[in-house]
Amino acid sequence: MTEIDWGDRSARVQWASGITPKKQTWLLDNRIPVGTVSGWAGRGGTGKTTYILGMIAKLTKGTLPGKFHGTPQTALIWSGEDAWDTVLVPRLIAAGADLDKVGRLYIADARLGTGETAPKLPLDTDRIEKAVIEAGAVLILIDPIASTMSGDLHREADVRLAVDALARVAEKTGSVVMFVRHFGKGGGNASDKMSGSHAFRDAVRSVFLFAEDGDRVIVTQDKGNYAPKGDESFAFRLETFTVTTVDGDTEVARVVDLGTSEVSVSDVINRTADVGNDDDSTDVDEWLSELLKDGPVESAEVYKAADAAGLSKDKAKRAKKRLGVKAHKPGGPGKPWLWELSKGAIKGSNQREHEENREPAPFDPPSSESVNSQQDGQREQLSGACSLNPAKPSVMSAKGNPPALITSRRHRQRTIGGQPTANCPHCGDPLTYSDDRRDGYHTSKAACVKAQQTRGRAS
Repeated sequence: MTEIDWGDRSARVQWASGITPKKQTWLLDNRIPVGTVSGWAGRGGTGKTTYILGMIAKLTKGTLPGKFHGTPQTALIWSGEDAWDTVLVPRLIAAGADLDKVGRLYIADARLGTGETAPKLPLDTDRIEKAVIEAGAVLILIDPIASTMSGDLHREADVRLAVDALARVAEKTGSVVMFVRHFGKGGGNASDKMSGSHAFRDAVRSVFLFAEDGDRVIVTQDKGNYAPKGDESFAFRLETFTVTTVDGDTEVARVVDLGTSEVSVSDVINRTADVGNDDDSTDVDEWLSELLKDGPVESAEVYKAADAAGLSKDKAKRAKKRLGVKAHKPGGPGKPWLWELSKGAIKGSNQREHEENREPAPFDPPSSESVNSQQDGQREQLSGACSLNPAKPSVMSAKGNPPALITSRRHRQRTIGGQPTANCPHCGDPLTYSDDRRDGYHTSKAACVKAQQTRGRAS
């Protein structure tokens, strides 16, 4: 060890020969490395927290594939959005968690009348680290991280102060710190959808994105610094489960895993913009039908053939949806996806209903919708845009085909039942999205989040 003394601070050098190499270990096999921070993001109501609670339940039972499989472990949760008695504990029960191994993390402050406050990063880093060590926890969930930050969510330096503080906790304690973020609005590059500064993504070692795809939810691992190449997307659905409480029965959602998925979050969030944009859709459909007529073809070969034919990968995917082409993976994890024409596929079809009736890969859709999906659908129907039950066009073109949608999702959501939406109390702009209306302020605007935090502390 070489040390250069500069008074209170010093620069030190440790030679690599003195560092013992170790094998990377995983909280979740080949997805979430131990000793790191992991970011989880999606639109409100997509089941992010419910999914993570399902992982926590498996961790407490020793059934989560990874380093701790076979050895039940402890997890800590700080939640700034969900009540423990009516939401989190019932969901943990539904997921089968050992409640003696799940701890409610909070900061005690004798200066406050309640004696309890939200963690502040990086101020409370040492306190959180001490709590993790005393509890023996290997997983800490911060939901949402925005409520623990005192700086600007859109300023890289402020974001890195908070995330780097969590990274030090994870590294020192050999744990994983997960945080939850909201998704930005609209389509585009999925990697850029995490609200706030890009540092939320850059400063962590793994990122998982969520998006609703009909009656299921797609999860894509958008970043995995240490993860080997593998399936990047998987799917789940939410089902209703009845939990008995002291006040009677209550229904909550729990996760049903659907395995890997060829559809990614990027595919889902850009799907609305894609529909109706192919002037040559009939030709593309006929090309794909011809390619698959003799039997299943690996998806990678389909994309190569599309490129050779002068077609983009996205056009091939949209044709797949229109034709109801099935995608399946008969060889299991790590094996290639196969595309196969379903019985009765219509060559050159220009009927958009095939998109709605596509068969998801590799599992059949559930027969009934979960409570959460129904509630989300009802809220979206009020706003005029529903991913579960899209409104049918009432006007037909001269050729009998549905006309192209001429109003954007943003425009349709400006009113509820023909009346203007509520306004944000901090900036005065309309609350045009369902999760913002639920929370009562703009959850992706740094100034509004900061103002809400100030209001919460004052109250």
